[in-house]
Amino acid sequence: MECATDAELGYVGSSFFVGTFFGSFVLPRLADIYGRKPIFVLGLCLYLITIAILYFSTNLYVLYATLVLGGISETGRYYVAYVYAVEIFEISSQSLAGLAIFIVFSVAKVLICLQFMYIESRNWENLAYIAAFLAGSSLILTLLWMPESPRFLYSKK
Repeated sequence: MECATDAELGYVGSSFFVGTFFGSFVLPRLADIYGRKPIFVLGLCLYLITIAILYFSTNLYVLYATLVLGGISETGRYYVAYVYAVEIFEISSQSLAGLAIFIVFSVAKVLICLQFMYIESRNWENLAYIAAFLAGSSLILTLLWMPESPRFLYSKK
């Protein structure tokens, strides 16, 4: 990345958003067809694959492709997960649950930015380990403990 041009560096962030753009058309619709839980699990699996590829990648074009995959996983992990989580709560608690989800994700993103600005800008591996651990833990807990969304089950009778 140190030898990359400004345009090539700009494609790094853009690649992620391209994946998010395409994933937002596909994964939420699949969640309506197959259920929230399987698509959330798919998003977590794609994210773990993304982390593994990014960790070992040394090619800029592989980085772009991997970040597109990461953007697609973001749709499954965040947007589908938001609907999944909110639908599990009672209607009276859904607004508060949705707000709590947004607050947690927002604070986490700000903390990650601060970590890169002030603590370690070059050593991203620690964050990759933490992210992989949290995603793996979420995957295991979802598979073992989380039921399918009651609203989805109701819509499928």
